[in-house]
Amino acid sequence: MPVKAKPWLMEARGYPPPSLDGARIRLDLNESPFPPPPGVVEAAAKAVAEANRYPRRELYEEVLGLLSGYTGAGEEMLVLGLGGDMVLEKAFSLVLGPGDTAVAPEPSFSMYRVYASHQGARLETVPLREEGDHWTLPWGELLEALRRGARLVAVDNPNNPTGSLVVPGEQELVELLEEAGRRGALVVLDEAYYEFSGVTYAELTESYDNLLVVRTMSKAFSLAGLRVGYGIAHPRLAERLRALMPPFLPSPSLAAAAAALRSPGYAEELVRLIRREREWLRERLERLGARAYRSYTNFVLARLPGIEDPVEALREKGILVRRPGLPGGGWMRVTVGAPSENSMLVNAVAELLGAAPPRP
Repeated sequence: MPVKAKPWLMEARGYPPPSLDGARIRLDLNESPFPPPPGVVEAAAKAVAEANRYPRRELYEEVLGLLSGYTGAGEEMLVLGLGGDMVLEKAFSLVLGPGDTAVAPEPSFSMYRVYASHQGARLETVPLREEGDHWTLPWGELLEALRRGARLVAVDNPNNPTGSLVVPGEQELVELLEEAGRRGALVVLDEAYYEFSGVTYAELTESYDNLLVVRTMSKAFSLAGLRVGYGIAHPRLAERLRALMPPFLPSPSLAAAAAALRSPGYAEELVRLIRREREWLRERLERLGARAYRSYTNFVLARLPGIEDPVEALREKGILVRRPGLPGGGWMRVTVGAPSENSMLVNAVAELLGAAPPRP
């Protein structure tokens, strides 16, 4: 049964949100625009009150059990980290060394290059191709890059910053896994936006011990500030990754994760709302003449005609969005915010383009 909408979820368009970092609204980090529910906040606060004690092992095991129920993966296949970032970083450190090569789409999550660099490795990239309202990954080129000796392949699906699903299908992914297996390479599938896309290949971890699926509770569960992420992998790979993890994760983070997983209906409600707002935002941007791409995430990639640097132009209006690192001008990646925030963004873009705001 759907969770009854909270009053702040039904926020009226046009209501000004509070100031944040000197800006009126912040739509640059792909965060949830809504706080976690009261039960999650209370659980974290209770854990803070006991911060003189090290985290209890039982709490860690409870989170593993709840994640197992949520994902369908056995507890022996789960790896907990401080955000999906930590799980990703440990995966890179597990297989890469000086002089090695990793492969990823271009553009993709910016930290892949950083994690490779930390190991003295280099990142080879395969450019995405724009096709209508979405982007595709040339799978044959990715395979060729692997055959040239890569030790790790990282693919974010959906992709950041385009919002597109870039894995063509299970058959193609299995082909990549088989090729990587013959070469002793690891495939990392970053599913940070899984709740928004509904697409996962996590079941393949049961058959392939060179596949790691990484997820986060930062987005759909509104826990970005508490840094809770996890990986799903074959038990042999999961055991190797757990050996690299710190002995403790913060009690407030574990307590919040447990409370959120006990009542996932709240996150499900947020996902429904954000998907609806995402489509509203994309449609309005296109009405203004922007190129807005189909998205399976909680953000929208757009290109504004005649505006060389919309990121800076919007910053001057008190709205923070992200520069996605694509060639040419006019690009911006916009996090889907609360309804009033999305309206403010659309109105600001209309001003930049000298157009009348689109009708609701």
